[in-house]
Amino acid sequence: MVIRLLSVQDAAALRGFFEHLSPASRYARFQYVVKEVSPQLLNLLVDVDPRVHVALGAFDGKMLVGEARYARREDPEEADFAIAVDDGWRRRGLATRLMIELVRHAGQSGVRRLKGEVLTTNEAMLAFAAQQGFRVHPDFEDARLMRVKREIQPGGPQPARSHPRSADTARLAIGAGFG
Repeated sequence: MVIRLLSVQDAAALRGFFEHLSPASRYARFQYVVKEVSPQLLNLLVDVDPRVHVALGAFDGKMLVGEARYARREDPEEADFAIAVDDGWRRRGLATRLMIELVRHAGQSGVRRLKGEVLTTNEAMLAFAAQQGFRVHPDFEDARLMRVKREIQPGGPQPARSHPRSADTARLAIGAGFG
């Protein structure tokens, strides 16, 4: 198992990963029905600006079996995150490994808080987030969602204080749903 940064060259593997997820897992990840990954969505997911959007992939040989990412918010010390693991790879510790790498990378790049939105019906992700040190609380604006938040210990260079336009695009790419 290798966990590394995703690149444009991983587009086909990422498309295959999302299309291999069960419909329920795709819905949990994007928080809306995704029947197929459009070329536009795929481009948003792989053509990232690492200053604001970091995407990690877990590979078993050439097959992508998990992905995790974060996108900085307007406050560059905050980032939204998303994580997904292939249905056949669940309960093997892969999500934990991806989260460790995501938190390590975020902390080194100056992110101090990871945040996410999780469907209230996604009990597995809510339990995982709590296990990983995230505080879980209701989203008072959308009863379908719970909010998760985790503080990250400082480490690495401080973030740039500017908020490039690409950060908005990065957040769009990871989440019409975090989960």
